[in-house]
Amino acid sequence: MRYLHPVQAHESFVASGNYLFAKDGRSLGKTESWTIHELGDGSKFVRVDSDAREEEGKSLLAELLIGPDDEVIRFDVRYENGQFDGGIRTLSAAYSLVDQVLQVGYRMNGAARSYLERELAPEVLIDIPLLVMRGRTLFALSECKGKPVSVFVPMFEHAQLFPGVSRVVESPVACLGPDRLALGKREIVTQRFRYVDKAASYWVDEQGIVIKRINAFKQQEFSVTVSNYARRL
Repeated sequence: MRYLHPVQAHESFVASGNYLFAKDGRSLGKTESWTIHELGDGSKFVRVDSDAREEEGKSLLAELLIGPDDEVIRFDVRYENGQFDGGIRTLSAAYSLVDQVLQVGYRMNGAARSYLERELAPEVLIDIPLLVMRGRTLFALSECKGKPVSVFVPMFEHAQLFPGVSRVVESPVACLGPDRLALGKREIVTQRFRYVDKAASYWVDEQGIVIKRINAFKQQEFSVTVSNYARRL
């Protein structure tokens, strides 16, 4: 697994895993590996290596700091896509959230480093587009029960959408209740979620980790399953 910064001696292991992608049962040349480590104050570092260089030309390394209250404090990314002439080819960015103001320092496509700020709505949900963070988002959206919620989605590929998109949604996720999944020799109790406007279903364990995702698109089935999933006892 690649990373922006190595795990430090004062960090304690929490969990790790690797997402495997398939289309119509055929394995794709992309993976998303991740680790979670805890600090002494209860905050957590989440490290992600999303590697689709073989399949799509994309590579994304990310490091997130999640506070003891489960709020995103900051996240750093390094993105590359040498095959995407119409979008961002290289991006190094550091996001931080201070008093509902998103502060971003970044360098895009080899240009000089720049800085911008964007004010976010109170109680905004930051929906980071990484699978290891998706379970957190699903639980939060399903608890809205039809009430409007402000969502900010960081964007790493299209320069015109950088640093991200803000919108107000009304609970697009339905929780269908508990479901048991076999994971190797283990059986895991999950909650099943479904996006009401998309043919996408997720199975998430009680720690908020996505165990499986199935998405139907244009008569094709795309699936993701977690592999080598380990947690501390």
